Amino acid sequence: MMKIVKDVRFWASTIGVTLLGMLSGISATNARAYYQELTLPSFAPPGWLFGPVWIVLYILMGVTFYLILIHPSETQKKVMIPLFIVQFILNFLWSPIFFGLQNNLLAVVDITALWILLVIQQLYYLRHKPLAMWLMGPYFLWVTFASVLSYSILFLN
Repeated sequence: MMKIVKDVRFWASTIGVTLLGMLSGISATNARAYYQELTLPSFAPPGWLFGPVWIVLYILMGVTFYLILIHPSETQKKVMIPLFIVQFILNFLWSPIFFGLQNNLLAVVDITALWILLVIQQLYYLRHKPLAMWLMGPYFLWVTFASVLSYSILFLN
């Protein structure tokens, strides 16, 4: 464990992914006001909950990215790194699409593509890097919930 903590790639991955992820939320202008204006389903969480949840998830994603970077198989890294980057881009785009553009339909398209990619990613991790699958598990569950929430918001508004 001490070896990992001393590895600059661990800190760069964890902090880098977390900061980039937070940037997506910050870039979504008027997020709070827009969320409060929407007709929300009964299961919608309060707006204040999203920030803390995403910080934890981004930290887990950063640790996962580190595990991918140190994976011994170059062949598997050539699959895992692009999968991670593409899902992260889709994740990053959702907040500006939903809150910035206020385009619920495009946000549903984005999160659906993200969810499908996460299923593929989780199945790949299960076979080649099970710890990464477990670390990404809470993120997958949250995106599943967020997908249902996004679809519900689309239909209610």
